[in-house]
Amino acid sequence: MTSPTRPESERNDVFDVLQVARGTELEDIVGADVVGVEPHSTSQIHRHNLAETVLFILAGSGTVRVGEQDVPVREGDRVLIPKGTYHGVRTGAETLRFLSVQSPPILNRARDTLDLEPLAEE
Repeated sequence: MTSPTRPESERNDVFDVLQVARGTELEDIVGADVVGVEPHSTSQIHRHNLAETVLFILAGSGTVRVGEQDVPVREGDRVLIPKGTYHGVRTGAETLRFLSVQSPPILNRARDTLDLEPLAEE
């Protein structure tokens, strides 16, 4: 019989991340993370050069910057972030929670890889 497990939350920039696929056979194929961002937070602008990402908003509201566009989001919205596109997240008065699905995974602890490039300061 399989018993449920609880992934540990990790803090990355303003993101509280639960890696759902870590430790499974899916870990090398897809990243599936439940992410929380506290109120009045702004993430670093960054890109993933290998991974295409889809965000599905589970709760709250905020703004997702995708390239040069600011996209207001709320519960039930889905946002596609093409690979190589700079993006970031900003919250207002409430916590934002979303599911982030990436392929290939942005962070793979088993292979010690991180597909993350911050926007260079000008």
